[in-house]
Amino acid sequence: MRISSIAILLFSALLATGAAAQQVRVTVRVIELPHAQVMKWTGGTPMKGWQLHDEAVKLALAGGAEIVETNLITGRSGERSVVESIAEIIYPAVNDANDGLDPGPPVPLEDPLLSLRLFRPFDVFTTFETRNAGVILDIEPTVAAGGKMVDLRLSLDIVDRASLATFTESRDHWGDASVRTPVFDSKRVTSSIQLADGVFELWNVFNPKPVAVPAVTTRMMIFVCADVLPSSEVK
Repeated sequence: MRISSIAILLFSALLATGAAAQQVRVTVRVIELPHAQVMKWTGGTPMKGWQLHDEAVKLALAGGAEIVETNLITGRSGERSVVESIAEIIYPAVNDANDGLDPGPPVPLEDPLLSLRLFRPFDVFTTFETRNAGVILDIEPTVAAGGKMVDLRLSLDIVDRASLATFTESRDHWGDASVRTPVFDSKRVTSSIQLADGVFELWNVFNPKPVAVPAVTTRMMIFVCADVLPSSEVK
């Protein structure tokens, strides 16, 4: 009976130690660098992911590249964690009076107060949309191989407000009264990868501009690293 009690205590201690180690810190780093350099590194003898990361960081520190984004999030193994760094942009989407058609130049009115665009039916927007611009990182790490490997499911969503498009162009006695809506650039990638503990890997390469923009001379390399952390000691 005594042996069984000792075995149970040892087994409980092992479970507690294993459970305490099941915390993972995930780092995602975005580095923009010349397209020719990316072709040079990836077109010849294959380089390890950590080698590509080290070379890209060295190039950025020397001024030849730019570290665009670094996101870090810590979560428990087997559980989902999400971090958001965003701005909510609200903009008019539908013009009920004319279904979004250009109404042409405003009709001049005798009373200046009645010339407010608010009172012109074709400028009354009753529907608005909200778009999150920024970075959203979604991860779900699972520690494997006794803490030496991490099976990682992750999703990265980068949205930038690139410009403003003119929806309705006009002027009033205050000046430019045009209605403009934002144009967004989106970069998204979702996948599952296996990483060695504490080692960076090349996850993806993005075109920093929409496909419609020709002759883009840079690329964005996305690196990811997962560190299996020990338990935090209580002081």
